[in-house]
Amino acid sequence: MANELMNTQVEQAWTLHAEQPEAAAALLRPTAADLAQASAEQQQAWLRAAEHVLLGHLADAVGLAALLNAMPADQTARARAAIVLAQSPQAEPEWQDLPPAERIRAAYNAVLALSRARDFAAMSSLMDRCQAWAQSDAASARAWAATANNVAGDLRYYLAVGDVEAAVTMVDAAQRARSAWQQAGGWLEVERADWQLAMCAAAAGQGALALQAAQDCVRACLANEADDYEHCFAYEALGRAAVAAGDGALARQAHARMAERVLFLTEADRRYADSCLLALESLIARLGV
Repeated sequence: MANELMNTQVEQAWTLHAEQPEAAAALLRPTAADLAQASAEQQQAWLRAAEHVLLGHLADAVGLAALLNAMPADQTARARAAIVLAQSPQAEPEWQDLPPAERIRAAYNAVLALSRARDFAAMSSLMDRCQAWAQSDAASARAWAATANNVAGDLRYYLAVGDVEAAVTMVDAAQRARSAWQQAGGWLEVERADWQLAMCAAAAGQGALALQAAQDCVRACLANEADDYEHCFAYEALGRAAVAAGDGALARQAHARMAERVLFLTEADRRYADSCLLALESLIARLGV
């Protein structure tokens, strides 16, 4: 029963964490006492959630370190490295033979913790280190590309109007991700990196950069006969980029193309796409051209 409760609370924590990280942490903390009786798989599921919520969202390195004492030491190397990096980005943690890809994954939540503290200089410095580690092998290259993309998406999700420093860091992360996926991925990863870059640049008010990335995204979908889902969100990016560039006609055209593709999505995807379509429509209306 305790294990079933742990599974449920970990799932609920993931559901809540973006909007309510404190509530997510409150679900995870009590279950730490049951970790000794949990399976290795459950322990790792709990650890991934705890590391991301407490460190990545709440920047609570001390709280996470205390909870890790309930777990076998050999399972917590990455999380402990992340704690060290969040507190001192230039440190060399006790890596315990972590390969470069795992070092990059350890740094991911440390990077997020630094962003919560608005230490963007240290955050960028740690991302530089990740980029250097990514030269080791294919696994580390993909880990770095995913990390840079997720950092950009996180900053975009929480970006406040007028926060120039965060916007600059966000666009830099999206550009790093696009470059990394060019080296480490296929057309789909590159296309989605273009989508992320277009969305981030549009959110930062960089219309020209956003348009370039969005148009690359649309071209990739056309060239590779992408499905309706990819086309739908490529046109979302184009619409938002056009709004950022002040091109009302192009924004409305992109909105129309997106609406056409939404009709062919599965029910679950369509619900989400419809909300994105309405958000784009609202942005176009506020543009007033």
